[in-house]
Amino acid sequence: MNIAYLIWLENLSSPILKGQVTEVLGRITKMSPEDKIYLFSFQPIDIILLHYQEIYKLRKAVMSNKINLIFIPSLTTPEFNWFNAKWYIIPFIFLQTFPILLFLAFIKKIEILHCRSYPIMLAAIMVKKIKKELKIIFDPRSPFPEENITANKWTERSFTYKLWKKLEKLYLNKSDITIAITNTYIEHFAKISSSSSFVIIPNNVDTTKFIPNKEFREYHRSKMEISDDEIIFAYSGSLGNHWNNPKVYAKFIIKLRKLNIKHRFLFLTPNVRKLNKIFYQYGIRTDEYFTISVDLNDVPKYLTTADLGLNLMENEDIRMSIKTAEYLSMGLPMIINSNVLGAKEIVEQYDVGLILEELENINLKKIENFVQKKEQFSLKCRKVACEKFSTEMVAMQYIKAYENLKHNVYSK
Repeated sequence: MNIAYLIWLENLSSPILKGQVTEVLGRITKMSPEDKIYLFSFQPIDIILLHYQEIYKLRKAVMSNKINLIFIPSLTTPEFNWFNAKWYIIPFIFLQTFPILLFLAFIKKIEILHCRSYPIMLAAIMVKKIKKELKIIFDPRSPFPEENITANKWTERSFTYKLWKKLEKLYLNKSDITIAITNTYIEHFAKISSSSSFVIIPNNVDTTKFIPNKEFREYHRSKMEISDDEIIFAYSGSLGNHWNNPKVYAKFIIKLRKLNIKHRFLFLTPNVRKLNKIFYQYGIRTDEYFTISVDLNDVPKYLTTADLGLNLMENEDIRMSIKTAEYLSMGLPMIINSNVLGAKEIVEQYDVGLILEELENINLKKIENFVQKKEQFSLKCRKVACEKFSTEMVAMQYIKAYENLKHNVYSK
């Protein structure tokens, strides 16, 4: 098969894109060498022209995995926020994507278009109207319209939100399959389109990189003056005002002051200054937590210092964050609250963590009992990560989905 994976203006050199896209596609090319994998990367034209040396190195690295990388220059302006595209930007996206996608689909004899997120989907659907045998995968990654509501970019009454919801329904109806990261995604999207075909493929983690490192754990805990009997609760990732709100963690730290276990908190985040400011406002002492801004490639090394992974959200969200798979691969049992619906599903399905129903009324005894059993949970976490969420396992699931598409298994 000739398969094209499409991305819109995302930085291919970012660790997230490397982990979720190029590494997975690289595994697919090794496991299924008879398939030809293309990566169509729409990129700002100034990036392609002004950073040609970086582009060359990136192309060389990607193509070393036998991925056929094609950069497609796109016009962008500072006035247009392409990732929170308001209604009047949608035609500009379509005009830049449809002609070149139609051309490439015929020239490269593409059989499957795998569309990452929302912006590229409209062009893919129109290409299929002309190239009727083409199969389309809608891979939303997250609920884009609701995401922008949460981020206060749009309102539910805005024309932009309503238009994207109409497009979302079109994408679900016209795609051959929609990728769901967990069942929570199916529950969400099935309410919009009951006729859609869904395939569950979770977020992946490189279990050869996210692996416990006993030597570094002992070294770093000694350097940070963490005693052997001290429990470290860790959070890894960005901290903004929307999905991962530092105020939620501030309140959690205050609640856990009464915990009958010696403990501190570790935050691996690029938002150190913001976190410190909010913690100061909440009266949280600097001796109650550590903050480290590390390169994403070094996250596994520093996570090995911890004993438990945290993921707490103020509002309900369907996502299974990438950090969920990373915590599990590091052998870190998770403490989450019931608002993190995707992660909650994983914890319930595999028994790899503790779910807090209420953050305002935390049962500290349950946390203490859970901490006492962390070693047995840790072994289970690592096992689940290797068997269910490793890059190899996820690549195999994509290959199966591609093969099923070829044989019309998902025919509506």
